[in-house]
Amino acid sequence: MIDKEEINALIQESKSYLESQVELNRMKATEKISLYSSKMIVYLILGSISLLFFICSSLFLGFILSEYFEDFATGFGIIACGYFVILILLFAFRRKVIGKAIQNKIIKELYRNK
Repeated sequence: MIDKEEINALIQESKSYLESQVELNRMKATEKISLYSSKMIVYLILGSISLLFFICSSLFLGFILSEYFEDFATGFGIIACGYFVILILLFAFRRKVIGKAIQNKIIKELYRNK
């Protein structure tokens, strides 16, 4: 027959196991949150620098085209029309191109084991 000491020891081991599992899951969640937060900050910095690059490049190209056409409105209008075409294409294919790519990247990151 099983005595009370063995039952108490089993209960204590079960409690210890559950506490260890909770702590392990907490550590895994902390690791994932810190990993994704750091990646998000890096992407934000890279995105900001890329945005500055595209703004400066657009201004540069706008001034070059303005000199070529001898009219500021024409030079910068061509650049604006180019960006408008890109915007329309991105809007038209947003789910196929952008949405699926982001979705796949998130799923890949969530299920990646280290």
